[in-house]
Amino acid sequence: MRNQIQAANDATYEGWCAHDADAVAGVFAQDAVAYDVGNPEPIRGRDAIRRRTADVMAAFPDFRLERLVLLIDGDMNSDRWRATGTHDGAAFMGIEPSGRAIDVEGASFSWFDADGLVVKDVHHWDVPTLLTQLGVLPGG
Repeated sequence: MRNQIQAANDATYEGWCAHDADAVAGVFAQDAVAYDVGNPEPIRGRDAIRRRTADVMAAFPDFRLERLVLLIDGDMNSDRWRATGTHDGAAFMGIEPSGRAIDVEGASFSWFDADGLVVKDVHHWDVPTLLTQLGVLPGG
């Protein structure tokens, strides 16, 4: 299981950096659920996860995701990451393109099925810093 989880995690980062929403979604089970602090409702199913990923990529055409730490335990992993990019594509979280650069950190927790696919994903990231960098909150 450890090798499957490592491979899925590697594929996730490669997919984000290649701007390949299908590759990112491909590590998820069809009925996976993703919880994201920046999204009020759970994201349900591989197709919805693909759409959410494509939306982020459209908002930040130069989006990069860097893994900082990866821990694997049984059928789950936790990883700390850093996301960078420029908001000069589409709207994001209802915010029109600002042309501003972002550099935020977060952590994700993922649970896997026996086939090595993600069935549950939970993302926590620094939304106040993101909103400040986008000029929505004071200080940016």
